[in-house]
Amino acid sequence: MRWRFVLDGTQYSKHKAEFKKLLQEHLLTWRGNMTTFLWQGAKERVRAEYERDPKNDVTLTATILWEGRAKTPFLNELKTWTFALGGQAMEEKVTKQDAIAAKERAERELEVWDAAHKPDVRALRAQGRPEDWIERDVKAWKQARDAKRTELLRP
Repeated sequence: MRWRFVLDGTQYSKHKAEFKKLLQEHLLTWRGNMTTFLWQGAKERVRAEYERDPKNDVTLTATILWEGRAKTPFLNELKTWTFALGGQAMEEKVTKQDAIAAKERAERELEVWDAAHKPDVRALRAQGRPEDWIERDVKAWKQARDAKRTELLRP
């Protein structure tokens, strides 16, 4: 299930502290970076996109995309907050292409994660590390990778 909320940039900017407070109250934590604005909880995920006027350094439009498997109290509060600011809320249908794109995005992120976390078995053997330790490291990496995949694919 996916909901899109569109707000006027001025209204959003004035009330973004309330938005951040809602995220915090419902235990959604920051998972984004400087280009991707993402908050994630146990049952839902929120992305934000901002249309900005760089010349005047103002937000023109704020689009908030909520994703989850079922309606949650946070979704209801987000709807109320959006309507109070004069914004729009629209439910979107998730297409098969969207699901495929999400899996592809998760696989790309896993490739980067693997580059940093996957044990180099050949190098470990060359350093004389005991085989039991290497197997333990690989097993721990596989478990952590599965947990990371689950996190990336969770709505």
